[in-house]
Amino acid sequence: MRIKILGFDCSPRKNSNSGALLQASFATAKEKLSGTGELVSEIIHLRDCDIKHCAACSVCGKRKDTGEYIPCVIKDDMADILAKMCEADGLAVATPVYFGLPSDLFSKFIMRTRVLRHQDFRLANKPVGIMAIAGRRSGGAETTIMSSWLPFIRNGCLIVGNGDQTCQFGTMGWAGPCGHILSDEWGLEQGEQTIRRIFEVASLIRAGQQALGQTGTPMRFSYTSGNRPQ
Repeated sequence: MRIKILGFDCSPRKNSNSGALLQASFATAKEKLSGTGELVSEIIHLRDCDIKHCAACSVCGKRKDTGEYIPCVIKDDMADILAKMCEADGLAVATPVYFGLPSDLFSKFIMRTRVLRHQDFRLANKPVGIMAIAGRRSGGAETTIMSSWLPFIRNGCLIVGNGDQTCQFGTMGWAGPCGHILSDEWGLEQGEQTIRRIFEVASLIRAGQQALGQTGTPMRFSYTSGNRPQ
């Protein structure tokens, strides 16, 4: 089964540890999955993309009267990124740790997925794994991972950990200068395990959808549910 995982390098630095961890994790996972399935990967380096802040204009999503989908009105690279997210079977996010939180690039990017949520949760049932790289031990990797889960949960995604052996929250890397992550053996092992876990869950989802003849997502977004009347 051919499974595509889309990776996001959320670091503002070129030759980042986040990008290196994704590349190494994809490469090792492909070796280990050889003969059991085909893993196709692509990495988007957010620093190289034109991504504007969400304007909170409440235009995107779908019409409340007809249900017609309305795209985001902002013209930048997010249209192509959102399309790739919808096409992918799974998502992997790698981010540096800033004050125990993901990078501002991640925050700016993930807020722009609001349009997909309002379009009946177009990212629903896609497995997502998070990789966080801190400069110090106990430097906020776990809090970064868990805070990164929240917007994906709101999109209906399925959060996975690193699966094999320890099934931790995701990948917790430890690195300083660019490229330093490649000397973190345990971090690299967690990264590969996280990619394989995304692959495993994505394969199960795909097989289930094929067995049920399901296309798209069965989830429907409501503008009124849970809201207070005006």
